[in-house]
Amino acid sequence: MSEAILDISKRRGIAAILPKHLVYLLRIYVVGILCLTAFRLILLVQEFHQLHFIPTDQGILLGLKAFLMGLRFDTVVMGYVLTLPFLLLALDALAGLNSRLIYRIVFGLVTLGMVSVLFICAADLPFFHHFYTRVSTSILISADKGGNNDMLSGMILQEWRYIWPFVPFLLTSWLVINRNRWLLRNVLYRVEDSQTLSVLKWFAMFAALLAFGIWGRFSFQSHLAASTAYNSDYGFINMLGLNPAFTFTQSFVNSKTDAKNVRLMGDGEAVRNMQQYLQIPAAQAFDSPIARQVTFPDTPATKPNVVLVIMESMSAQKMGRYGNPKQLTPFMDSLATQSLTFDSIFTTGIHTFAGVYSTLFSHPVVKRKHPLHKVVPMSGIASTLKSHGYSTIYFTTHDKGFDNVEQFLQANDYDRIVSKDDYPPDRILSALGVPDDYLYEHAVGDLDGLHKKGSPFFAAIMTGSDHGPYVIPSYFKPKNEDPILGVVEYVDWSVQKFLRMAAQKPWFDNTIFVFVADHGTSLDKRYDMPLSYLHSPLIFYAPQLLGAPQARKQLGSQVDVYPTIMGMLKLPYINNTFGIDLFQEQRPFAFAYADDKFAVLNTEYMYVSRENGVTSLYRYRTGDVKDYSDSLPALRDAMKKYGESTFQTTQWLRHNGKQVAQ
Repeated sequence: MSEAILDISKRRGIAAILPKHLVYLLRIYVVGILCLTAFRLILLVQEFHQLHFIPTDQGILLGLKAFLMGLRFDTVVMGYVLTLPFLLLALDALAGLNSRLIYRIVFGLVTLGMVSVLFICAADLPFFHHFYTRVSTSILISADKGGNNDMLSGMILQEWRYIWPFVPFLLTSWLVINRNRWLLRNVLYRVEDSQTLSVLKWFAMFAALLAFGIWGRFSFQSHLAASTAYNSDYGFINMLGLNPAFTFTQSFVNSKTDAKNVRLMGDGEAVRNMQQYLQIPAAQAFDSPIARQVTFPDTPATKPNVVLVIMESMSAQKMGRYGNPKQLTPFMDSLATQSLTFDSIFTTGIHTFAGVYSTLFSHPVVKRKHPLHKVVPMSGIASTLKSHGYSTIYFTTHDKGFDNVEQFLQANDYDRIVSKDDYPPDRILSALGVPDDYLYEHAVGDLDGLHKKGSPFFAAIMTGSDHGPYVIPSYFKPKNEDPILGVVEYVDWSVQKFLRMAAQKPWFDNTIFVFVADHGTSLDKRYDMPLSYLHSPLIFYAPQLLGAPQARKQLGSQVDVYPTIMGMLKLPYINNTFGIDLFQEQRPFAFAYADDKFAVLNTEYMYVSRENGVTSLYRYRTGDVKDYSDSLPALRDAMKKYGESTFQTTQWLRHNGKQVAQ
C-alpha cells in the first residue's frame, strides 16, 4: 500500500486520477493523432502548389476546417486500433491481474495497428499525387492475379516519389514504437492499488468515449462517413480531411459487399436504356442486346493498314493545342493540324489496363474489376480485322505478362505480342523496358516484315516512357530540367522519329495512323475527378487517304476509336460495343470510371458520382467549381442514369457471355 501511495504522489494531473491502463491508452491516442496530423500536413505541403484556384481569403479557413475534420476521422481510426487493447486492459484491471503477459500482448497489438496505419498513410502520399484520390484497394489491382509483381516492384524502387514517403513512415513508426515501449515500462508495469468500483466507473466512461470516437458523430442514425468530409466546393480540401486508413478499409469492405455484382438498377432497365442511347431497335437479330450490323452499301471497302498508338499518360493538357504554354509537344501540335483531329475525346478510366481494354474492345470496365485478368472472348478490332484478312500484332515496351495482357490479347486474335523479351538487353533502360523511340524503331522493322507477306496489317502500339520512373535516353536532351516535363518532350520527339521512319517505307501511303491516350494525368486538380486525367487527343493521320485536315469538336469517347476506324475502312462488321462511328453518329454522353467514383460528361458539364454517396455537377468548360446539381436537376438525373446504365449493362454482358454477338 505504501508503495502505491508513493507512486501516486509522483504522478500529476490526469495520471494521478485514472487507472494506469487508461493513462496508457490516452497517451497512445495522443501520439497517434500527432503522427496522423503530421501526415496530413505533409500531404498539404506536397500538393500546396495545386491550390492556386482556391480563393486566398478562404484558403486558411478551409484548411483549418479540413484539419478539424481530419481529427474526427483520425479519432475513428485510432478508436479501432485501441479497441482490442482496451478490452484486454479492462480485463486485466477488473480482475486485478496486473499481468505482464497481457501488457506485452497489448504492446504488440498497438505497435502492429499503428505501424499498419502509418504505412497506409505513407503509401497514400504518392498514390494521391498520381491519382488525386485517397488510397483504396485499387492500389492492389495490378498486384492481383495476372499481375507481374517483379515489374511493379521495379517501378516503385526506381522512382524517388515512391521511396521518399518511407522517411516519414520510419520516423513516425520509430516514435510510436519508442513511446509505446516507454509507456509499457513506466505506466503499465508500475504497481497500482485501486478499488474495483472506481476502476469500473472509469472504464465504463472510457468505453463510452471509445464508442463515440469510433461512431464519429453526435447523430445515432448513422456513423461518420467519407461523405461528411465533402462540405466545400474544393475537391482537395474535402479529401484533405479524410484519413487514408479509413478510406482504404472502407473500400475493402465495399469491395466485399458488392464483389459479385453491381446493383445500381435492374439489368433489363439498364439494357433498354443503353439500346436507346445507342439507337438500337429492341427487336434485332443478335443474342447480344447492343449488337448491330454495320454495312456500307454502295461504298467500296478498302483495306489500308492501321497502326493504333496508345500513348501512355498523354493528357490533352500536355499539348500546346489545348492550352499548355510550355511547348512540350511541338510535333504533335503540328501533326494535329495536318490530320483528322477530335478535340473533345475522353478516356474511360485512369489506369492503363482500362485504356487498353476500352480502346481495343470498346467496352468500359466493370466496377472494381480488372478487365484483363479473366480471359474472355471479345469482339474487338483485332478479331474484326482478322476476319477481313489482316495480320494483327501488339507492341509493348515491357513484360508482356504485366496486367495479363499476353494471355488476354492472344485469346482475342492477336497473332503476336512483341515485348521486353524481343528487345536487346542493352536497350532496356528501366522496369518499363525500352524507351519509346526504340519501341517505334523496332515496330517499323516488324511492320516491314508483315507488309512483305502481302496482307494488310493492324498494329497496336502501347508506349511507356511517359510513366515513372521517367527515364530519358542519354541521346535526347530536353529543354526542361524537370524529368516529368522533359519526358513529354522526348515522347513528342519519338512520335516524330516514328513517322519519319515510317514515311520511308512502301506501306506508309496506305496506312492510317491513330494516336490516342490510354489515360491522362492529374495536371489540373480543380476537381477531384481531374479533367486532365480524362481528356485525350485523338488524331487520325493518313495524308494520302483521309483528305483535307479537319478539327471536330463533337463529344467522343475512347470506346469510339474502333467503330470510327471501321467507318474509315468501310468494312462490314457487327458492332457489339459501346462505341459509335464519330463520323456518322452522335453520343449523348461520355463515361469514365476512377476506382471510387465515375464521371459522365457532355460538351459542357461533368457529373461525378462518388462511392461515398456525394454527387456533383460541374460546368467544367469554364472551370467552375460550383455544384449545379440543384439548379439543373434534369441534366443531373440524365447523366446519373447514363452512368449507372453503362455500369450495369457492361456487367450484364460480361456475366452472360455476350461480348461476342451471335
